[in-house]
Amino acid sequence: MLNLYTETAFEVTPATQASIVNLQIPRKNGSYNKSKFSVNRSSHVNTSTKDEKSFSTHILSSQSSIYFRQSKSYPRTFHWKVVNSGRTLEIQCADLARSESDLKEAYYTLRFDLQDEIIPRGVAFADLDSGDDLHAFVCTSKNELFHVHLPTSAFRDAEVLRNDNLGDWCKPVDSSSLDINTVHHVWASSPLEFFLSFTSGKIQRSSRRSVDGHWKHDIYDDKTWGASIRGIVSRRGLQTIEHGAVSLDARTVQAMVTSPDSKFLFTVCLNHSLRVWNLLDGRIVATKDLLDAARDPNDRTHLNPAEDAFIQIFKLPLQRNPVLLTYTPQDGGQFKFWDLKGGATESLVVEDRCPNQRLSAPDPDPSGNTIWSMVGFKLDPISDFQPARLWVLWRNHNYHQLYRCTFDFGNLTSSWKANWVKCAASSSSKNVPPDLVRGDSDDPASKWLEYFFYPGRYTDTVLETALSVFEEATSVKLTAAQRSGTLRHRMCSILAATASLRKYGDSDIDYDRFVTDTDSQWRNFYRIAENINESRNAPMALAYDTFCDMVWVTMAGKCCAIRECSIIELLQQNTIEDIPNLEEVAAQAWTHRKVSAEDGEPFQNLAILMDASKKFRESFAADLECDLTAAIEEDMSVGEECITPTRIFEIYDGVGFSEAISNEVFDRLEADLQAIGGMSSLNNEMFLGVLELLAKKTKRAKTALRNTIFGSSLFSAGIRDYISSQRQLLMDLLALAIFVEGELNQEDVKMTSFDASELYHHLAPLLRLCDRNLWLASRFRYVPLEVLGTDGLPNSARQPSTSPQENQRSVSIFEDTLGKAVRPQPAVDKPQVFLVTDQLIEIDDWASGKDTIENDDGVVYLLCDLLKQGEIDIATDFMRFQPSTPWSTYVKGRLALARGEHPMAAICFKKASYGLACGKAVGNLVALSAGLLSIIEAECFNNGLPLYLQHVSQLFETTQVYDESSKFAHLALQALQPDQKEPVANFKTEVLSRLFNAELKSFRIHHAYDALAQLTDPALQRSSVTLLVNAVLNPRCSIYDGRSAVEMIQSLPWNMHPSLARHVDQHLAYLAKKQTSAGTGWFTTDGAFDYLGILYAMRVAQKNYRGAVSVLYDRLKMVRRSGRMRNDPQATTLRHVLLSLINMMACVAPEEAYILADAEPESRGRLDAEKTLEGKETNKKRRRIIVTLEDLRKEYQQILDRCSRIERGDFDFEVDGESDEDEEVLADHSRLNLSSHFGDAMEF
Repeated sequence: MLNLYTETAFEVTPATQASIVNLQIPRKNGSYNKSKFSVNRSSHVNTSTKDEKSFSTHILSSQSSIYFRQSKSYPRTFHWKVVNSGRTLEIQCADLARSESDLKEAYYTLRFDLQDEIIPRGVAFADLDSGDDLHAFVCTSKNELFHVHLPTSAFRDAEVLRNDNLGDWCKPVDSSSLDINTVHHVWASSPLEFFLSFTSGKIQRSSRRSVDGHWKHDIYDDKTWGASIRGIVSRRGLQTIEHGAVSLDARTVQAMVTSPDSKFLFTVCLNHSLRVWNLLDGRIVATKDLLDAARDPNDRTHLNPAEDAFIQIFKLPLQRNPVLLTYTPQDGGQFKFWDLKGGATESLVVEDRCPNQRLSAPDPDPSGNTIWSMVGFKLDPISDFQPARLWVLWRNHNYHQLYRCTFDFGNLTSSWKANWVKCAASSSSKNVPPDLVRGDSDDPASKWLEYFFYPGRYTDTVLETALSVFEEATSVKLTAAQRSGTLRHRMCSILAATASLRKYGDSDIDYDRFVTDTDSQWRNFYRIAENINESRNAPMALAYDTFCDMVWVTMAGKCCAIRECSIIELLQQNTIEDIPNLEEVAAQAWTHRKVSAEDGEPFQNLAILMDASKKFRESFAADLECDLTAAIEEDMSVGEECITPTRIFEIYDGVGFSEAISNEVFDRLEADLQAIGGMSSLNNEMFLGVLELLAKKTKRAKTALRNTIFGSSLFSAGIRDYISSQRQLLMDLLALAIFVEGELNQEDVKMTSFDASELYHHLAPLLRLCDRNLWLASRFRYVPLEVLGTDGLPNSARQPSTSPQENQRSVSIFEDTLGKAVRPQPAVDKPQVFLVTDQLIEIDDWASGKDTIENDDGVVYLLCDLLKQGEIDIATDFMRFQPSTPWSTYVKGRLALARGEHPMAAICFKKASYGLACGKAVGNLVALSAGLLSIIEAECFNNGLPLYLQHVSQLFETTQVYDESSKFAHLALQALQPDQKEPVANFKTEVLSRLFNAELKSFRIHHAYDALAQLTDPALQRSSVTLLVNAVLNPRCSIYDGRSAVEMIQSLPWNMHPSLARHVDQHLAYLAKKQTSAGTGWFTTDGAFDYLGILYAMRVAQKNYRGAVSVLYDRLKMVRRSGRMRNDPQATTLRHVLLSLINMMACVAPEEAYILADAEPESRGRLDAEKTLEGKETNKKRRRIIVTLEDLRKEYQQILDRCSRIERGDFDFEVDGESDEDEEVLADHSRLNLSSHFGDAMEF
């Protein structure tokens, strides 16, 4: 039987942790098990992963399915499951697409916590085709029934449903029958009508006229009044079936459905009968055995109460009455189509449509060694123009098998036998662990961690549970610090504690034994994890959407989307014996697509080649597989310019193919290829024919749809499986090509139509592309939740997220960079099961960039995106896929710069300089760089070397790598020819400014001065001089002490540039003016530089003696005002300053030997008296005086005389009320006027 379908399994999780809306539903009496606000999520997670039983109880779902609303408006598909020991009902939207204009996506997950366990088959959903609300009926083990009214807006807005408005959306259903009967099954035909099946065999119909109306309850029971009373008193009887602790009446309804006119209720009962109730009079109008067999009243044949029963009613075109479809597991499992006749005015007649015909679905195990039970079936009768489709799902513990049959009701029996196809059940297969390869460069722990954390293989809860079980079994105890680590770290810590590196006997340390022991412990952990993980595969239900023809299989821990196989998958997943019928069966099953080899190689030959190459590589030993993979990866990492013609033979000899392949494997390979002539008949056309199937694609129009978050999860998992399958195929073909070339195609015996080098040329780029895409699909990042509209924003426009991780969504890098750009197609002319596969193929085409971008540029774009998002470690790992182009080399430099590898960054920038500065533009660099380059920065490329080097200098300056920044600034100036026009306005000025800043930050003062001297902008000169002086004279960050700082400033050739000398003099004068204390040495008393002294030294060095005199005079005034004068009876400081001032003024020409200075206040008293006048007479002119050399000498002599009197003990005493302070004031007055009479001062 052909596999025409395959499945994509993925875990259904909330969009973000913050998108979960937790709602508490109390019991009917309003009580709770515990406070609504006492839920501790962390403790709940620890408890749920304690052991396998806890994991199954809390994490896995006990019931699960997908409900499709009758209304076609979004949202219309809902995935629901019952978790947490059966007490929590979780619902979320499961639509794959939405309109691009619908930006309010329904991504919230509603989680209803009930106080008691929900019974099996105790959840029923219903809706009206004219409404937007979803209705759920939920029954608990306490026989309490709740009606939950869910507006679809609740999945868009978390505030619609709240615990404080519980009465608006959740109401208990009051019914007296619930007090005396136990509910077995809940089924709803609409929000206005639902049915309860009781364990007593009774049925309750609850109906109402409107959504807001009151419920009316009707009981249907065919037992007599006395029998009903006895049933209440005693549950046991001859016609009871034991199910656990419950005794079920044999007539208990296991499944039910109403007629389209709601007049009849069709029920499947545990006693293996089909019973029809007239809902108008409450009587049974027909009873049939499910096999239409005559049975004795005491016959004990019955259905299993633990398994669901199934019944479906449908109408055929041009047929007045509906048809009923039932299934019974008895007699090997049989379907029955029942024609319904009569009804309104006549008695209802139920007739077997195909009497004496056995209609059974294919058995997954015809040998009968395993027992398979049916999970469900779904029939789509379609119309007169298309055959009916029946989907059947089987289950054996945690395994499942899905079948599909197409048939015409006109020849039901013959088409039933011939038209079955199946779905490849890949999601139930075991995960294959990695092999231990001795001498492998990777240690076992790294390999096992990569295996366990591969996306979609194991969930974190599975690994947490397995780790808890392993820890308990090995008695390993973690420290508090280790226990607070990540899951990866805890796994490594616990597994490492079970194996130790030690000596055995007198030998040296046995490393091989240590590797073996470590791998053995990891393998033990794998068995535990795999055993726990298998329970996630238990199938729960089959769901079928007739509106868009989509099939789902819900499982205990995941969800499977069923899709059609691509052509390459059809050849991969079917046996060689079935391939000849492929085109015929596919044409009969699919009217919307054509599966044909047309002018290419026959499917049979391609399938033989693919199957033989797969089996050949599967026979490889672990070390051969490892060596071959490493050799191919190493060869692909070498640029095309370095490839030698003998590459195939080098790989063949390098991995030791001739010795590694046994005669048995060789003979088996020859036998597998015998149908196409053996190995000697292989040709390139056959290999290329397989590659053409990979490249086939169709043109798809842009639609107004966008993927939902749920759909993105499906396609993220699907593309990972799709690419992985492609990679396995390419590796199979490449391994076979290398072996055949090395084994048979030697120089003495050449195969005319086979050339492995040419095949390698075609296979290697595809394999490298698969490796890249698979790498992207298996790495994840947290991104803000985004809902794409008409125009999707690039990742570069994404604002850095400040929200906590619970508000972010985990997506694969592949989806975030490539996959989300592909839009879904509407399921109008083609079924959704095909469109899912078609979209995966389109995503693969888009990601390969076959029509949009060169492959090399696409790889660099992805690296730019990683850099833009700040994922440096992942970007470093992605370097393996980078080509050797100037653009790639530049981005490698940006990565090295981000990693702090500055010399490597400089090398990369230099290597790429000519290609990016003078070469042809590779395209729109702003787009190709994923926003890494701005529009302004992009102008620096392909516009000459100076602009490019200036851009690189700016990059280093931005990251404060000033040494490299100055080097590239020098290179930019050197690249600018003397007679060359500047690339942009003020280019040279900007480069010089950047060079000056870089040299200054590196404290290469002379180089900074050289750049400063070349600046022509006066304002920029002034600011740059200020920066230079401040850098040298800043005591907090300068590398110079006082003397060396002055020497450094003096060593600069200021006189060669008068404008610079003027600027430095002005800035030093400004600093000196702000100085508040005199200095000793080169520092002031408060620890700052003595700017007066530095300015004096600078002016003396420049022979500006008059300027030096003014500085000394300012210092003289500062010394006079300082408080140290009172503590210096010898006036040492004052004498030194006066002496220096006298000597300096003596160096000035006689006609210029004077100082024009402001007159200081004559006394403190007078100064205080004049403050008010100064405030009122603001226009009064300042008084200024002329100080000559003679005045200075007189002042100096007075100070010497005063010091002499003090030494002799000739002190002045207070006479007639005069105080020392008055004497000081007079002395100050004398000093300020420098022995001149007050009237001699000149006023200006």
